[in-house]
Amino acid sequence: MKFLAIMGHEETRPQVRDLFKRFEVLMFSNMSIMGCYCDKGITGQAWWPADKGVGSYSSLCFAILEDEKAEQIIGELESNPIAIEPEFPAKAFLMNVEKMV
Repeated sequence: MKFLAIMGHEETRPQVRDLFKRFEVLMFSNMSIMGCYCDKGITGQAWWPADKGVGSYSSLCFAILEDEKAEQIIGELESNPIAIEPEFPAKAFLMNVEKMV
C-alpha cells in the first residue's frame, strides 16, 4: 500500500479531486493549508512559492491506495501537471505504508 499526497494551490483542488475520481479512488481526504514564512532568518523552499510573512494558500489531497494505482496517478501527474501557474505545479508525495491497524 502507498500513501499518496498531492499539494497544490487552493484553486487546483477540483482538478486533483477529478484526478482521484478518474483513477477510481473512492475514498480520499483533503484539507486547506495556509503557510507563511514568519521568521526573517528562514529562507524559502525552492520548490514552493511564498513571500515572507504573506500567507500561501494551498490544498492537500491524500489517500491510501494500492501500489499500482498510486504509481499510475504519479505517472499521470508527471505527464500532465496540474497547475494554475505553470511554474508552480502541484507536487505529489508517495510513501510506503508500513502498517495499518
